[in-house]
Amino acid sequence: MEPPSWPARFSRLRQLFWLFFLLTIVYMIWVRNYLAPLSSDEIVQFEIAKTANKAQAIIENWKHTGKYEESVKSTYFAYIFMFLYTMAIAIGCRFISACTGNDILIKGGRGFAWLIIVATICDLFEHIALSRTLSGDISQLNVSIAYNLARIKFSIVIVCLLFMVACFLYWVIGRLGGEES
Repeated sequence: MEPPSWPARFSRLRQLFWLFFLLTIVYMIWVRNYLAPLSSDEIVQFEIAKTANKAQAIIENWKHTGKYEESVKSTYFAYIFMFLYTMAIAIGCRFISACTGNDILIKGGRGFAWLIIVATICDLFEHIALSRTLSGDISQLNVSIAYNLARIKFSIVIVCLLFMVACFLYWVIGRLGGEES
């Protein structure tokens, strides 16, 4: 059996990108509404609490304002989100770089598709530390693990998204200049 042709693989990348992109957006909107009044900003503040005292204060505030149960639920929903954003960004790096037709960007797209998996591994261990903290093990070790892995994760996600934007701009400028890819 022959491997699929490039146009067929490109078409499949496009379909998968849009599928996972839309699923990720829909999931984000659904989770935001489901976990209300807990906001994603509050969850991020907990992820980057940095000190056990700050994490403790956030948890106490959530208990006082009735958001604690939602915070616990958010850690479970995060695992589904990890899968969705990883697929959307990994496939997006491959698809958008392929749109450019530039060999260097296409190779870069493959590299960034693997790099986002590193972010997801960081996210996985971060959420394990966050879950332990929420369950009462509020130690500086758990908070530091979550804080440092969150910083690494966010940095990698931002770099991958910037790569996708750069590829998109390269493609648009090429199209405006009359280049076909």
